[in-house]
Amino acid sequence: MFLHRKQKISAIEFPKGLEWLNSDPLTLRSLRGKVVLLDFWTYSCVNCLRTLDHLRAWHKKYANKGLVIIGVHAPEFEFEKKEENVTKAVKRLKLPYPIVLDSQYKLWSAYDNRWWPRKLLINKDGEIVYDHVGEGGYAQTEAEIQEALHAVGQGDFPIIAPDPLVGGLVHHRITPEIYFGFLRGKFGNAVGYVPGNEHVFTDVGEHADDQVYLHGHWVIEKENINHTRALAHSTEYIAIRYSAFEVNLVAGSTKKNRACELVVELDGQSLPEDMAGDDVKVKNGIATVLVCEARMYNIIRSKVYHRGTLKIKTDCAHLALYAMTF
Repeated sequence: MFLHRKQKISAIEFPKGLEWLNSDPLTLRSLRGKVVLLDFWTYSCVNCLRTLDHLRAWHKKYANKGLVIIGVHAPEFEFEKKEENVTKAVKRLKLPYPIVLDSQYKLWSAYDNRWWPRKLLINKDGEIVYDHVGEGGYAQTEAEIQEALHAVGQGDFPIIAPDPLVGGLVHHRITPEIYFGFLRGKFGNAVGYVPGNEHVFTDVGEHADDQVYLHGHWVIEKENINHTRALAHSTEYIAIRYSAFEVNLVAGSTKKNRACELVVELDGQSLPEDMAGDDVKVKNGIATVLVCEARMYNIIRSKVYHRGTLKIKTDCAHLALYAMTF
């Protein structure tokens, strides 16, 4: 899902005092004469992560022709506000262009933003000439970049690869993004709990679609749930009956440098190896994920659409779960 529009309004200058990665502080005034692409993103957003290959490619192809890509990191969760965490993510994701930390949402508010990701293309005169929200539309966005660069006298551009054709494909229903905190979370069996206090939940095994069920000792916080009991075995869990090709989990350890091992089951069996996501290891028939730094973990990656009941089991006393995306 995406939308884009062409317009021509003056871009808003960067506020002073923001932290920058990969660059000294920049201003739009100092970049007049160049073409600037602002990318509003955050490092645990799956939609943002899916666009990064294109951003890296555009930087490689057009930086020497006058394109300056600036990633505006506007956090969704509290842990994404920490400069140390963003620095690690930028290094892990191999982002070569400047990143400005918008942890207080100054740029987010100035541009009246509501989306991750969002791309604003600014021409040589400091005017926004293209506005794109969401994934997709990569060929059109690149064409707009080339048009803006042509206006500054650049040429000899590479041929733009067309976006993959989607016409005629079957469109499957996908489980929407799921949040775990009490502000936005919806649970199938969490009633009568006190936010911030440990509660014992019981999953009786009857699951409605797209709802999270808790089993065991969990604390429901503002934007996440915590498992705070050390167990001899991974017998406590979250469960969800979902529909998707892919499942991602935003998670982290509440103790620095102390990892939590999660066991992943699908429909009562260990997750099959041919469905294991990038962060899953399958050994001796058991699928596990090692969670340490707070980020998005890819749990399931399947070539075929499927429906099933996913259980993520734990024995860890310092696990935090924030969201699931599909």
